[in-house]
Amino acid sequence: MGLIKRYESEIYGDYKKGWLLYGLYTGLIMSFSVLFRYWLTYPMDTPSTWTDNIILFLCMFVFTYLYRKKLYCGNVFFKEIYILNLGVGVVAGAIYGLFIWYYGSCVDTDLVQRYIDAQEHIYINNWQGTTEDMNKKIEEIKNLTTVPYLSIWGGILTVVTSFMTSFIVALLLRTQKNVVRQKK
Repeated sequence: MGLIKRYESEIYGDYKKGWLLYGLYTGLIMSFSVLFRYWLTYPMDTPSTWTDNIILFLCMFVFTYLYRKKLYCGNVFFKEIYILNLGVGVVAGAIYGLFIWYYGSCVDTDLVQRYIDAQEHIYINNWQGTTEDMNKKIEEIKNLTTVPYLSIWGGILTVVTSFMTSFIVALLLRTQKNVVRQKK
């Protein structure tokens, strides 16, 4: 029955404050990167890109490092970093989703059409079924895709990506190993 280990770890810092503060900063940095790419004439055609995922990872890494430096002796467990970054990812995903809503509605009104065109291109190049089925699927995408849909999808993708990046950051920046709880 020793398949599942029970760990005894202590939470050293105020990670709930970190959720809000670092999540806000991460969401704003991700939003600014979307605007910056738009200004450089490289507008997005999907609600979440590789660039956004890399920025999310880098922000989590930097903010976790800053969080760790604030702690007494820099002691931090895997669990605390993971929980911190999950909260950061949720807050950043909410802010990023709201920004995509604003971005698609006011700044870049062609976002929906570029997304539809990109999805149509993917279906045309990779479809294995009949042409009639493909045309039905493309029509469904055209009817479903709106700015709120893309903003919700962008926020969800950010949160899901934060699950994976939180794990990697926690592995890289932990300073203490958890103690296995002894059976009594």
